[in-house]
Amino acid sequence: MPENSTTVENLPFWLGESALYKDAETVAQDAGRTADMVFGTVMAYDPTNEKWVPWTDETATDGTQFPAGILLDTLATADIVAGDVSNVSILVGNQIVPAGQVVFENSLTADTIVNVPANLNKAAWQLLSAIGIFLEDTIQTSVA
Repeated sequence: MPENSTTVENLPFWLGESALYKDAETVAQDAGRTADMVFGTVMAYDPTNEKWVPWTDETATDGTQFPAGILLDTLATADIVAGDVSNVSILVGNQIVPAGQVVFENSLTADTIVNVPANLNKAAWQLLSAIGIFLEDTIQTSVA
């Protein structure tokens, strides 16, 4: 297995063994980025560039208005500012994910409504569910 592969053992929220993820994907450069892009960030796919970007604009009209995956790496700010980041893993389906570990940027939430195309009226969690990424509330308990 290549060094940059993602395995079940190194994913904090991996709950199933049949998750679909893409390795060796590219995240587009963001010269204005001021913070790391952390594991669990909701991502959108930009079909024009064939690159991934953080999901930040539910009103876009270029395809990036749709949440399409979850970042399975943490990307340093300096790397994103310097250029495209390659060999990135993105969860794209068939997975239950603890909702508390998912990161939404730009004040978006799981309940943010995407209405492009007109009258779509679907929340982010519904769009993620449609591609097989299910956000689940989890509770940690301990036995005394």
